[in-house]
Order: sequence, then C-alpha cells, then structure tokens
Amino acid sequence: MKKMVSLALTACMLLSVSACNMIVNDNNEEEYDFPVTVGNVIFDEAPQKVAVLSDNIADIILACGYEGKLAARSDVCVQEDLQILPSVGTPDSPDSRTLRDLGVDLVLGDECLDPDLKETLSNNGIEVLIIKPANSENDLKKLYNNVASILGGSYNGKMKAMSTLDTIQGQLDNIRNVSGESDIVTTSCYIYDINGDECTVAVNGQYASSLFEYASVTNVLAEDEDGVIGIDMLIRSNPQSIFCAEGVKEKIVGNKDLKSLAAVSGSKIYTLPKKYIELQGSTRVIAVDYLASKSHGIGKTLPSWPDELEEVQLEYVSPFTPKEGIFYTVGESYEVVQYIEERLIELGYMQGKADKNYTDDTAYAVSHFQSVNGLNVTGIADYDTLTVLMSSAALASNGSNGEEVTLTF
Repeated sequence: MKKMVSLALTACMLLSVSACNMIVNDNNEEEYDFPVTVGNVIFDEAPQKVAVLSDNIADIILACGYEGKLAARSDVCVQEDLQILPSVGTPDSPDSRTLRDLGVDLVLGDECLDPDLKETLSNNGIEVLIIKPANSENDLKKLYNNVASILGGSYNGKMKAMSTLDTIQGQLDNIRNVSGESDIVTTSCYIYDINGDECTVAVNGQYASSLFEYASVTNVLAEDEDGVIGIDMLIRSNPQSIFCAEGVKEKIVGNKDLKSLAAVSGSKIYTLPKKYIELQGSTRVIAVDYLASKSHGIGKTLPSWPDELEEVQLEYVSPFTPKEGIFYTVGESYEVVQYIEERLIELGYMQGKADKNYTDDTAYAVSHFQSVNGLNVTGIADYDTLTVLMSSAALASNGSNGEEVTLTF
C-alpha cells in the first residue's frame, strides 16, 4: 500500500472507489482486481489481516462473506461470528501494540482516530480507513463497493457487493410483498429515547426511517425536521404500535401522559435494539421482518429471530392475594382498589391514574375485563374476577395473555 499525496481527501469522508484496468478479461479476471484506489490509498494487493472497529462495517463484511480476512475487532463488534477474534479495544482508541503484534495491515472503522494514534499505526505499517455509514440507498451501494473492493478486488469485490445487495434486496422485497397485501394503513414510529417532555425519534433522511417503508408501515413521525419532538406530538400522532431502543419501553409504559396511546392500550410496544435499525448488512433484514411482523400481525417471514427479539410471557406477581367472600364495588375506597386499577390500566381496560376510589369508571373497566375473560359481568371485583385479574392468565383488552415483553442485551 502507498499513499497518493495528490488526493486531498479527509480521513472522515465517505470513501469512493476507483480501479485501474477496468476492462476485464473473462478468461483471467483476477489479473485486473488490483491495484485498487480507495480515497487516498492505493492497494497493490488485498490486505491480509484486517481489524474492523465498526460494527456496521463488520455487518457488511459478514454479509459479503469476507470474514476470513478479519484478524481482530473492537469491543462494539458483538456479532456472534466475530467473538472468536481478539479485541483491540474501543472504536475510537484501539490498542496500537495489539494491532502491531497481531500483524494487522489495515484498520477499518467509522470513527476518526486521534491523529497521534493514526501516525503511530502508520509508522508500524498499518493503514487506517474511515468509512461512514450510508444515509441513502445510493450511498449504501458505494459503501458495499468500497468494503468489498478493498477485500476482494476491483472486479470480484464489486461483483460480490452487487450479488450481496441483490440478495438482501430480494429478502426485503419479499417482506414488503407479504406485509403490503392489506389495504389498511398501519402506523408506527421508532423512539430512541424519552427525556422529560421530549422524544428522540427516527425521521426522514435517517437510515432507520427507511426500514419502515420495506415493512409497509407508515412512520407517523417521519416528517419532523430534527428528530426531537414533544410528548404532545407523539400523543397527537397516536401510532398503533411503537418500536423503541433498549430501556425506552419502561419509560413509555410508566408515563401517565401516554396511557391513552393506542400502542400502550393495545400492548404494542416492542423493544428493537438500536443495532437492528442501524447496521446495514444482513441485520437490516431481521429488523424489517420484525417491524412487519409486529405491525401487521402476519408472523415471521424469516425462519427465526435472535434471542433478544423473541417474546416471553411476563410472569405477573400480584401485590395482594384475593380472598373468598371479599369483593369491591362502587363507592368504596381501599388501597387494594388502587392495585386493581393499576392492573386494569396495564391490561388496557382503563386510562388515567389509579387511586383508591372505586368509581363508575372502575366498574365499567371491570365489566369489560369480565366480558373479555369469560366471567360473569357484574362490574364488581369479586373473588373469581380478582383471581383471574391478578394472574398471568389475564387477557388484555386486545385479547392477548398478559403483557408481551422483549428480551434485550
């Protein structure tokens, strides 16, 4: 590898690929694979030992089948197939001595390194390329071409990039065809975080938002300009389902102002870890399949999902034990009534805030619960009603058992 001083590209650009000898002889293709020019570096031959610092680039390398080129990874590259590789530390500050000792000749990342660290690596014969994630389909093609050309050459690498993208596109189109059969508009959104009265959400121009299109789902918050909205806008948009990052579901369920949302009352809040809506290799197919399956209720189009996306029943633990002969009705005020109302709210039968007072609204919610769960409809919280209500077998207002939760990391 040697630097081309004449090219004044910065280290953090989305790199473009060009190659010498673009005319390919079908009888001797490999002769024309190298040299390959990437940004300000010429590769006279394919790198032999590569350290990948970016989980996004790692996802693309795995999708293209070039994992055999990898000698090391950073701590954020959590893909199961890469766990056998030694870690060299964080993406922005890898350990230069470990990289040198492993014989690494190329480092691929998407975060800029400290100039002194980069110089140290260069002095040890280790080239560093920073390749940013794609923001559009066109950028995605360039990104795949960049990575595959470096590892596989101008011709074979680009052919591998094209075939990989075609395969992924076919899978996405299949999901879109299955989920798009219904004429009913399905609304949803992705929430990165909630802080106070503000939500950070996926909007147009962000890669995450484009995944909803493949799932035939309308992202009701896509038109926001900066991706930061008030709680009031989320309430007005009233998505039928909500997908969110790790730890956000608890914030949504625990926010009294969001109890009226269709997604909350219908128990359609799903944790989709950020990696699934950020990584641009085969992982995005899993994300789209999950979005489509949960939004449309069509079941999986993929054979399986990773463990963190599998659903489990939440084992409900009652805060009190119902007793025979003890019942609660309109006009009474007890601490137990608050527990009853909290459970009714959790299952989607009530809205608002639970208190100790058994009101007409409480009785109406109890009657609704009794009807859905096949009990005698009286509006009175008697022993039989409370035994079912305070158990994991209780049917929610949408007819599902209890509350679905999602395993996360």
